[in-house]
Amino acid sequence: MNRTGVKTAVTLAAWACIVTIVVLSLAPADEMVRTGADGHLEHTAAYAGTGFFVGIAYRVEERWAVLGGLMSALAGTMEILQHFSPGRHPGFSDFGASSIGAVIGLAVAGLAVRNMLLARRSVR
Repeated sequence: MNRTGVKTAVTLAAWACIVTIVVLSLAPADEMVRTGADGHLEHTAAYAGTGFFVGIAYRVEERWAVLGGLMSALAGTMEILQHFSPGRHPGFSDFGASSIGAVIGLAVAGLAVRNMLLARRSVR
């Protein structure tokens, strides 16, 4: 697969993760999908994975603060909108776990991008 194909695949993965977070965050309580892990760990893992793909797709090394802010805004918006979902309630600690996960994912993406760039330069 060429670079354009990889970029497209990663961008689609990022948006698929975002859509999944939105759907699962707004599902009524009786339809919630749980892994059996601690809820905060679920939030952290979901946003870390999403943050990783978003960071790779949208060049985290150039837009660290913007991407982190947008991911935190998504987390906050999802928590607030849970007021309108039957049986759900927002939680500040859930927002915190989600935001921390997003930062972890973006940081890992930043390291991955940096290492790929360094490897590419050393090959030349």
